[in-house]
Amino acid sequence: MKKKSMLIFFGLILIYVVSLIIVFGYYVKKGGKLSKTVYTENLKLGDNSNPEFKVFIGGDSIATGVGANSFEKSTAGRLANYLAKNNKVTLINEAENGAKMIDVLNGKGPQERQDLIILIVSSNDLLRLTNLKNFEDATKKVLEKYSKLADKLIIAGPGRVFHPSIIPIPLRFIYKLKAPEYASIIAEEARKYPNVVHISPLKPPVDFSKYEDVYSSDRFHPNDEGHRLWFDMIKTVL
Repeated sequence: MKKKSMLIFFGLILIYVVSLIIVFGYYVKKGGKLSKTVYTENLKLGDNSNPEFKVFIGGDSIATGVGANSFEKSTAGRLANYLAKNNKVTLINEAENGAKMIDVLNGKGPQERQDLIILIVSSNDLLRLTNLKNFEDATKKVLEKYSKLADKLIIAGPGRVFHPSIIPIPLRFIYKLKAPEYASIIAEEARKYPNVVHISPLKPPVDFSKYEDVYSSDRFHPNDEGHRLWFDMIKTVL
């Protein structure tokens, strides 16, 4: 009887694991298709009679706009259009899908001083569990580099990667446990600079309950509503 119970137990575990692999693989494939559409336009927006305002955006797939149905619905597009209401905005977007903190450090930065730099980064560090010491070193260098290049620097992350249901339960637990460690490193380093502001989705400046389903068809990247959420968080410190 005991042997039969053990076989049933392990059989159920096997069924769960196989089902998880199938479902996860399906949504990963969906995510791959989504990631082919990005909105990293470099453009000018706003009335020419308004003061010029230079904006540089860097970071990961939140900044590239993966999951949004248009540039206007993406986080960067919403920010650009919002700022263009009273400014003549020059937008440069050098974000890349999958970027970690070290990639932002080594990636393309602005060629001239900006009025505003927005970096949405560290979610991929959490996802891949980047060594915390390496993450701290990269964060220090990123803030040192970019804080000198703008009147104001906003850095946002990590996202709540433990929340999507597509993430296996054991990983969700690990990510939720580790997320505050990455966020606290950014927060601590950001406090060293008078022109740097950190936004942590772990302690959001907006009420998440006011937003409907925020995930795109891969159940991981944000949809239009999810990008609106990121925009609204960033807007609180503009």
